[in-house]
Amino acid sequence: MFYNRRHWGGYSIREREQPAAQKFLDNPDLPSPELMTNLLNLYFTYVHPFAPVFVWSKFLKRLQTKQYSPSFLFLLNSIFALAARFSDDLSLRTDPTKPETVGVRFVEKAKEILDTIYDAPDMYCVGALVLLSYQQMGTGGGYRAWMFIGLSIRMAQHLGLNRDCMKLNPHMPVLDREERNRIWWTCFVADRLVSAAFGRPQGINEHDVDATYPEGIDEENIQLEYRLDGATATLSGPSPHSEKNFVYMASLTRIMGRVMVSLYSPLSRATAMSSSLMNPAPLEQLDKELTDWLLTLPPHLQFRSVQQEPGNFVCTLHMTFYTTLILLHRPYSHKSAYNNPNDSSISLSICTSAANNCIEMASNLMRAADGNRDVPRLKCLLHSAVFNFFTAGLVHITNCTSMDPVLAASAKLRTVETLRCLSVMEDVWISSKWCGNNIKNLLKARSIEL
Repeated sequence: MFYNRRHWGGYSIREREQPAAQKFLDNPDLPSPELMTNLLNLYFTYVHPFAPVFVWSKFLKRLQTKQYSPSFLFLLNSIFALAARFSDDLSLRTDPTKPETVGVRFVEKAKEILDTIYDAPDMYCVGALVLLSYQQMGTGGGYRAWMFIGLSIRMAQHLGLNRDCMKLNPHMPVLDREERNRIWWTCFVADRLVSAAFGRPQGINEHDVDATYPEGIDEENIQLEYRLDGATATLSGPSPHSEKNFVYMASLTRIMGRVMVSLYSPLSRATAMSSSLMNPAPLEQLDKELTDWLLTLPPHLQFRSVQQEPGNFVCTLHMTFYTTLILLHRPYSHKSAYNNPNDSSISLSICTSAANNCIEMASNLMRAADGNRDVPRLKCLLHSAVFNFFTAGLVHITNCTSMDPVLAASAKLRTVETLRCLSVMEDVWISSKWCGNNIKNLLKARSIEL
């Protein structure tokens, strides 16, 4: 294998050598300072905890000095496009009567910039592509979401973000290492979530990754608040511990990825079909990994009861855990999976409990108002929550046909609640409406009356 300057980000065409990108520097065409502040604050509140694609001090310096590059403008427009999903400002819609059109102009601008910088990838490009993929995933652009994630992975690997920074360059500045690790693991999480939701192959092979987790470090005495020139509102910046919390989402999606490869890939299915019973080894090992993950959560990320009113990150983290648990046990929940039918009932019971917990948590979010916006907290979640609800809904549909009348009745009530939760999220993520319709079609196909 031969390596040259093109490998590990050693070579790329400089942005300034791209004439087509120069027009964006001449005319950045950014929103007003007030609107920029509003959208960035929405990003810090609802998106950054799940997608920390920059270090605040470095990002802030660019804003302060207006040191814009085409890739930085690409990142800004991707941030605005995704953050706009959580805004109630009708002026952000291309059609005020259609919620799904919010932020579309930022999406189009981002794609226009992207077309000019394919040959000049940098870390801002990778982060922007992940955010754009999240935006497309929930708004009907599933194919584009899939392609944007794939492109971000290739760019990240080209830049060597998947590698341990200390092995690549022991003298790399600390904040540069931190930023690389944040962007890489954001890309990794997106790959696992999008692949699981679509039921498609993962783009990242875990054996190619030795990058360390981000540590949540930044410059000492960093200015946490800042006011853009011409704005009256203050830019708040990210919450202090969001990056450290994000590490637990990254480690959870690593387990989710192993579940999908072990139980849902074509070769794993072929192996299972050729055997008289399903191999319990993946189940036991992966179940232990999930248990260990849950036990290592710090107190502020643990979930004990709805009375504690956990934040959106904690709720999303645990709903993703329940989804992973369902994905792990679902293949084993059928009687044909074991020689002993009693074993399948254990996995079915685990799936049912996980699905109940997921929808119970969603129901509480649906009934609670967000502290920053006068809307249900359910409307303030990223699109991955839709996949969580749909996965739980499939378990409830299965239980609707149970011979146990108590379980069947409970499952029907849970299915109704699942549809309500999906309905609440429709005007934020159109994919929620489609998932709700799929559940209704499955109910109709099985002649289930709620």
